[in-house]
Amino acid sequence: MNFEFRQKSISFRTAVVAVVIGTLIGFLLVALFGYNPVEIFSALLDGAFGSGKNIATSLRWATPLMFTGVAAALSFRGGMFNFGIDGQLYVGSLASTIVGVTCTELPGMLLIPLMMFVGMFCGALWAYVPAFIRVKLGGSEIVPALMMNYVATYLTDYIVHYYFLASGTNGDSLKTERIAEQAQFSPLAQGYQLTAAIFIGLFVVLAFWWLMKKSKLGYSISMSGINPQFAQYGGIRVDRMRIMVMLMSGALAGLGGTVEIISMRWRFESGFAPSFGNDGILAALLGSSTPLGTLVGTLFMGALKAGSLAVERYTDVSRSLATVIQGLIICFVSARLISQYIGFDKIADKLSSAIQSAKKAGEKDA
Repeated sequence: MNFEFRQKSISFRTAVVAVVIGTLIGFLLVALFGYNPVEIFSALLDGAFGSGKNIATSLRWATPLMFTGVAAALSFRGGMFNFGIDGQLYVGSLASTIVGVTCTELPGMLLIPLMMFVGMFCGALWAYVPAFIRVKLGGSEIVPALMMNYVATYLTDYIVHYYFLASGTNGDSLKTERIAEQAQFSPLAQGYQLTAAIFIGLFVVLAFWWLMKKSKLGYSISMSGINPQFAQYGGIRVDRMRIMVMLMSGALAGLGGTVEIISMRWRFESGFAPSFGNDGILAALLGSSTPLGTLVGTLFMGALKAGSLAVERYTDVSRSLATVIQGLIICFVSARLISQYIGFDKIADKLSSAIQSAKKAGEKDA
């Protein structure tokens, strides 16, 4: 049995109500564990938006999600569920790191594009396996893509341990040597974590907007995802579109891993991106896989990440509880039918109808 993915849009009203309810439940949960909810959520907000440096930290954590979020959104728009973004990111980042530590004689103007190309190529190659299973074998791409994440994690660890382990490294620490200095991004300001990588991420979001709104390829991708039968009758090769979408999605995931290496890590480390793929998927789902919505979703997730780290630093609450609070908010935002359960949509519709009736009555009187 195959799985046809059809994403349902999430309205702005649903998102607002869900965030409010998720926050209130988070308050109750924090109080239940014996902590001061006002103190915890003040630390969360301050860690995300309390200063220019904190805002830069939020943008820093949002930057890799711009790549994984667009990768997920692109696959969703094409009717595919790419659950293998984490694996594609790891494979792409290790491949680009190998280039960065071996081709040290190349100038930065050549080395950085070469690393990006290799990362994108290997990410796309890793995404081809679930795409092949879906299109050629008639299976679901979800489980193979998910399993490929584990393969990628342990395979990259194996390669690093036996072939590219940094000198002097021992124990469970698995990391490569640093990439060439000319390929390392510097912070935009002293003491800030934000680098020029954010401009690459914004360019990817802009390119995604152009692709889906202005190009024939974007139209073919959308139609293949919305109605494959209609697209087939219209002359669109749906299977080809599905493979192409997965390859493009994997390439973006690999690019995201590469940019994280050259901008922040400067080397490949085991487990350096434990949730970039899943967070990117959530950002795309929250943004209904639209370019602007995905961007807002990535900024939201980045702020939550920065805020949760601040909660762990400045309060007695562990990161696990902060993650629970984050998950609560995300779950309620993702529940697109929540507003129907509490009657919010009905109330809003009645209010809109009343306003329209009042306007019409005023026009008649005039």
